[in-house]
Amino acid sequence: MSTPHEQTQGGPSHITPDPLPATWRISPEFEMQAALIPDGNRFEYQSPAKLISTIKTTVDSGSAEEYFLYFHGINHGQLAELEREYRWCELRCTARFTTENSLSGLICKILSGGSLNNLGINFWRHILFKIWKTPGHTCDSIDSFYGTRFNVSDVRSKEGYQVIWPVTRGARPAWPSVVLEVGYSEALDFLHLDAKWWLINSTGNTRFVTIVQLMTSPFAIHIECWAMVTSDDRQKIKGPPQTPACVQVFDIDAEGTVASEFPGIRIPYSCIFDEPNENAPDALLTNAQLSSFALSMFNHVL
Repeated sequence: MSTPHEQTQGGPSHITPDPLPATWRISPEFEMQAALIPDGNRFEYQSPAKLISTIKTTVDSGSAEEYFLYFHGINHGQLAELEREYRWCELRCTARFTTENSLSGLICKILSGGSLNNLGINFWRHILFKIWKTPGHTCDSIDSFYGTRFNVSDVRSKEGYQVIWPVTRGARPAWPSVVLEVGYSEALDFLHLDAKWWLINSTGNTRFVTIVQLMTSPFAIHIECWAMVTSDDRQKIKGPPQTPACVQVFDIDAEGTVASEFPGIRIPYSCIFDEPNENAPDALLTNAQLSSFALSMFNHVL
């Protein structure tokens, strides 16, 4: 069973791995993301101060706008102490943690460039405006947060870039219903694994994940929407009836031309809200609106 997410407070400073039940399966999405991180970005966890220092040193090197670091030897209880110190760090708004207790591992994703953050925030606002305009709903119908950590029964955790949930789930629900993840051109494999992580580990509570990828030379935006779909592999005897898959794709070039077989990003009403309403329209961000948004970003923000 999932437990409510934390915004992390307090915890021990020494490394004492907790015993883990044999039934806890290691997340393949975490393992695959960890395998993508080069040896030079892999570290043994020593203390919150040392981890923060490592992150700062990496960012100050100025070699890239996006980094993935792997830290081994940290357990769930230590995350609270790490968060308590890290929230005072100027890098807090640009870093997201994913943890896997069975591996005593933590992946830190750092978005040090301002362009991607500007793109993500403005794109998310467009999505929120569309949802707020749903008949029978207002801005008070959903809550939206960034950098909030969600847990799977202390087995693993993840911080989303931007998330929303219907207020009917309460002020601190176990999971968001819709998630946005962002990355630069080199991060598409990581973003795919992010989408799968949310859809699989939330056990149906997160129903729609949008990933936005920014290219800068020249400017271009790649957008994918992910959801759980019925598996078409009829040869399987065992396995989940549904699997995470990309269900919508959009490519926007520097001229604002949108290439897609879809008329726009469509977020089904049933993915946003828990209470069914067959007559309620889906949230739709049309291709014309995507084009206008992209050109505005390219010309004035990025």
